[in-house]
Amino acid sequence: MNLHKKVSTLSKEDLVELVMDLVKGDENVKQKVEYKLLTPNDEVKASKQLIRKYINAYKRQGFISRGNVYAALKGAELVLQKGREKLVSGEEETAVHLGIAILSIVVEMLQFVDDSNGEIGYIINESTTLIRDGSSLVLLSSDHHKQDSIFQLILKEAMHKRYDDWSDFRHELLDVCTVYSARSSARQMLEKTLDKLLTQASTISSWSSSYDQTILKELQFKILERNGELEEANQFINQNLEFENFREMAIEKAIENADFSFALKLCEDGENNDIKYLGLVKKWKQYRLQVYEAQDEVEKQKEILLEFVYDNEYDAYGRLKDLYPAEKWKTVVEEIFDVLENKSDHLPYVYEYMAKAENRGDKLLKYCKESPMTITELYPYLTNDYPDELNQLFTEYIRREAKRATDRKMYRNVCRKLKIYQKACGESIFQEMVNELKQTYERKPAFVNELDKIK
Repeated sequence: MNLHKKVSTLSKEDLVELVMDLVKGDENVKQKVEYKLLTPNDEVKASKQLIRKYINAYKRQGFISRGNVYAALKGAELVLQKGREKLVSGEEETAVHLGIAILSIVVEMLQFVDDSNGEIGYIINESTTLIRDGSSLVLLSSDHHKQDSIFQLILKEAMHKRYDDWSDFRHELLDVCTVYSARSSARQMLEKTLDKLLTQASTISSWSSSYDQTILKELQFKILERNGELEEANQFINQNLEFENFREMAIEKAIENADFSFALKLCEDGENNDIKYLGLVKKWKQYRLQVYEAQDEVEKQKEILLEFVYDNEYDAYGRLKDLYPAEKWKTVVEEIFDVLENKSDHLPYVYEYMAKAENRGDKLLKYCKESPMTITELYPYLTNDYPDELNQLFTEYIRREAKRATDRKMYRNVCRKLKIYQKACGESIFQEMVNELKQTYERKPAFVNELDKIK
């Protein structure tokens, strides 16, 4: 049955009767109908009441459990839906008000809820999107008073103390504010606010403070970009190179402009300044490698790629190999294997990767001796040239795993490895091992039972 089509044929009187019957039978339906019929003057206030009503209904001793979060957010969902409808109907100002109503209440909700499913995060993102979309439409109007009013509303919300512990949400609202920066009055207020927040953040020494400063600087930069002040934006980048994102932008711009000497200086300064942060040092080296590639500096490329190989970067191995003629590479790869073997107590993953790529069974045998569990994957590389060593390594590994097994799940795991052992070492040796294990663990009937199941 096409329900929509059938209902559309009902008379007005029948529709009223149907709605009233539904309202009488379900309190939730009644609330939805009442909310749908609100007049513009009271809908923002009523929307807040609706959101809180659902939240309070699912509070237990001041807390909302994970299983009740979805139901507690039903009011917020209804308001979100109305906000989206307002955008479509050209009531963008009301849409922004509704978005802020949702956000302000739901952010405070984080203090007393288990949001491990991320349901509140979804509502927050959607309400921020509603505010952003509404702002874009507000700016299309010629009503400057409306634009100023909405900008100040968002800025005031962003600076509310409820966001002191949730700075990411504050930053999102401030980001929305940047779209209003074409208006000089709004820009002045926003820049003053950002300066104030930067001053506060700079007085605190912590990771979160550094993060806040970075985001606030990016918002200042966005204001320049939004207003087409490209020269000032470039100066701003060069004045804030201590921040990772701005150094990255400066390097990319220098490479784009083929200003390779400046790009190298930026990279090298970054490596020196961020020496305590290995991840950043590596990033600046990767950019330095880009510069050397652009300059066709092969020897310098080799130096950095070799560093990356020693730092367990298997992608660098192939790129490094491509820079050498085949005969020369034979000597170089031996040197790399030697360094990796003596570099630490454990062979890194790049050693295995290189050994497979070079088809070096001798190196893979060495790797398996250090990491016996890898024999289950690497045995195909050893079967032809090292059958005896393979058999010994695999046998010792199976015995060790069997000794560790203490329950049926672990017994099954041993049997799965025995099937691989069968492929690697042959049927007769496999049968000998199965018989040995049955005798050794005859007092573990569950283990023997699992061994009997092996085909």
